[in-house]
Amino acid sequence: MKKNFLENIYSSHHIVIFVLYISLIIGFAFNENSTGGAYIDYLGQKQISISFSNSFLETLLNFEQEQTRHSPILIMLFSYFEKIELDDLFIRLINLHICLFLPIFFYKCLKLKFADIENKYLILFSSLIFLSPTFRSLAIWPDSRLWGLTFFVISIYYFLSYKNDKDFKNCLLTVLFYSIGSYFSPNFSVLSVFFILYFLRELSLIKNLQFLTLNLLLALPAFYYVFILDVNFMFSASAVPGGEENTLLALNISNKILIISSLIFFYLLPFIFSKSIDLNLTLEKTQLKYSFIAIIAFIVCIFFFNYQIDYTGGGIFFKISNLLFKNNILFFFISAISIFIIYKIFFNSNINFLIILLLLLNNPQLTIYHKYYDPFLLILFFTLFEIKFKKEKLFSKKTINIFYLFSLFFLTLSISKAYV
Repeated sequence: MKKNFLENIYSSHHIVIFVLYISLIIGFAFNENSTGGAYIDYLGQKQISISFSNSFLETLLNFEQEQTRHSPILIMLFSYFEKIELDDLFIRLINLHICLFLPIFFYKCLKLKFADIENKYLILFSSLIFLSPTFRSLAIWPDSRLWGLTFFVISIYYFLSYKNDKDFKNCLLTVLFYSIGSYFSPNFSVLSVFFILYFLRELSLIKNLQFLTLNLLLALPAFYYVFILDVNFMFSASAVPGGEENTLLALNISNKILIISSLIFFYLLPFIFSKSIDLNLTLEKTQLKYSFIAIIAFIVCIFFFNYQIDYTGGGIFFKISNLLFKNNILFFFISAISIFIIYKIFFNSNINFLIILLLLLNNPQLTIYHKYYDPFLLILFFTLFEIKFKKEKLFSKKTINIFYLFSLFFLTLSISKAYV
């Protein structure tokens, strides 16, 4: 009977979507805040939104004084709701349902990338987004980062469409949507370099001129706002805790390499547990030279690593290491494993190397939060990274179970951490 029940669950995958959606609505009703900071961030942005509704131009031109690194775009949009005095509950409910475009377009991306795979598996994988603490928290408490991620995933969909049909229209739509995503959350502008380099190599001279012109036109308002009007809200001293000193600390690439590598490893764990990626842990002779370089680089990173627990953030392994042992030894050990695993899985492709480099550069601030990479990394693994998947194992009931158990565990851990 238990086996028949599980069979029905897999065959009735639409029920899974409904249950996950209802869980999100329940989370909304109980003001779920599984990242811990979403509610506070929303209150801060809401105050700025009220300022926009009262004095739009003055707030826009002095935005760097608002002590936020968030883009003003979503805040400006929501200021209209403040202007018409729409109830906060309805504002948040509208936001929640707009954010549903994220799992929808993730599913559409999977359909393009894995056209030969049974639809129910693609639906179940895309529905993992509903268990992401970041997605849930930022859908319930509006935040520009989730809007930026949603538009960025839409751009990935049109990018994959272009790779399938070579239709130039899809190239232009890719530009449009990653530009919109970058306006909502500027860190995605760094990831747009991936698309720009790809299309420059792919397109003819005439189409490249059209492509670059569209990029330039869409970027002009941002350049004018930040560099001509000098409203540099991302790097203003008021937006960075500790002012100029921490602005310099934010440039410490050692912190980013070790922490972001550990986060990539964390999201690779269900793939590793399910043995659904081609992972050969033995070192070939041709890899020994690069391994030696990696070891030297790792030692240098440890020497210059200066991220502190009181900065907040740092990712799950950094926090566990400091909470259990009051030091970074466990974190350094996991980071070493992480770098080795990343090297073995990703560094067989220049595309993978570029994406990882851009991931290291797309967080230009001191604090590195786990939520910045959830569910972003999972989406990248399935869409842009060139990973050698073992499809027969990846798209199986056992692997689906592992991914859902892993996601439920992390969501439970996040909720516990936020409320304890």
